[in-house]
Amino acid sequence: MSYDSAFAEAHAARLLAELGSPGPVAGIGDHPALAWRRAGLMTLTGRPDGPGLVCPAALTSAADGALIALRGLVDDPAALPANGAVLLGERARMMGLSRQGAISPNGSCRLLECADGWIALNMPRPDDWAMLPALLEDEVAEDWAGLAAAARDRPAATMVERGILLGLAVALDEAPAASGSILTLPARTVATRAGVPLVIELASLWAGPLAGSLLAMAGARVVKIESILRPDGARSGHAGFFDLINAGKESVALDFDSADGLAALAKLIAAADIVIEGSRPRALRQFGINREAEIAGGAIWLAISGHGAQAPDRTGFGDDAGVAAGLSWLMEDAWGEPLFAGDAISDPLTGLYAALAGWTAWRAGEGRLIDLSLRAVLAHAIGAGVAGAGQLQHWQALAEADDQPLYPLRPVPSVARALGADTEAVFAQC
Repeated sequence: MSYDSAFAEAHAARLLAELGSPGPVAGIGDHPALAWRRAGLMTLTGRPDGPGLVCPAALTSAADGALIALRGLVDDPAALPANGAVLLGERARMMGLSRQGAISPNGSCRLLECADGWIALNMPRPDDWAMLPALLEDEVAEDWAGLAAAARDRPAATMVERGILLGLAVALDEAPAASGSILTLPARTVATRAGVPLVIELASLWAGPLAGSLLAMAGARVVKIESILRPDGARSGHAGFFDLINAGKESVALDFDSADGLAALAKLIAAADIVIEGSRPRALRQFGINREAEIAGGAIWLAISGHGAQAPDRTGFGDDAGVAAGLSWLMEDAWGEPLFAGDAISDPLTGLYAALAGWTAWRAGEGRLIDLSLRAVLAHAIGAGVAGAGQLQHWQALAEADDQPLYPLRPVPSVARALGADTEAVFAQC
């Protein structure tokens, strides 16, 4: 087996330096092209009638680097996954997804050609389709074919601007912007904390729950809080994947529409060392949560969103946020056409970054807000390295010639707790 840890180790060092924990790092990571294939990502990248393609960005090295950094900070590194790259492809492998070119592997997001460029439009919710008349200024489009035809006559920027106003997950396909530090934290002199941190997880779907799962492996106690009426939508998705990233957490279900439910939520948040949340600011206000007060009191707040604090109410999911960060543009530059690379790859990368940032901040011993957007994390991960024109064919040849088995999928440790199974027990301890 061939290893090339230079990309991953360099990215681990970059992350730790941004987090104020610089120091030597050591870990094993495969060459980014080999890791891309061994994580199952070539199966997800390229045209459906063409060969699997490598991504020109070393995203597997970014994932490996984040995990190398986290492994160096925990008491039991063996409790964590064997590498970060496997996390990027495991959902698709469990669900049997495959590459579809300009259609995301899960089918909900598409790259659409407009009059002057390309956009990504993600339509995972049934209500999204009801927005099409407003998006297209009353033109009727009942399916993707009609939508694609209508998009060709409209400017890309106009489609994106209208889509954002309508709450759709839409993004302009554009070149990556230079990414600076996104995890930079003020220097701290507070002694390292001891004991077991309490993590309150108010996030759903993939990035936030993965962060909570990794923190649980690192040694934290994780309590997943969901609405009784609107639980994590992933519960109705692939059961094995939901169990994989939610097993080992306690489950609390509350009625967020009642005063008692909101009071209970406030009590749990007040007890938390780390809060993982993916809510929009107005939702937090409706819940009566004063994030700034909790942070001032010592809580570490991991705020995960599609596009960050500069666009707090903008909708974003993994595939469209990846396009916004420049990933499809890189694929077009490398392979001649805009394509999706991997499966909603911003999500697992953000989960890795969030777990590393949260654990590092907890060890530092002081509350702070860590704003992590799917778009910014992927832009930062692109900084792990991009294959130049002369390198890309070498990367592709490496991947195509590789005969090593795919990375073993992580076994599902147990069944995730049923919705609200631990509500009474958790409050009995608080």
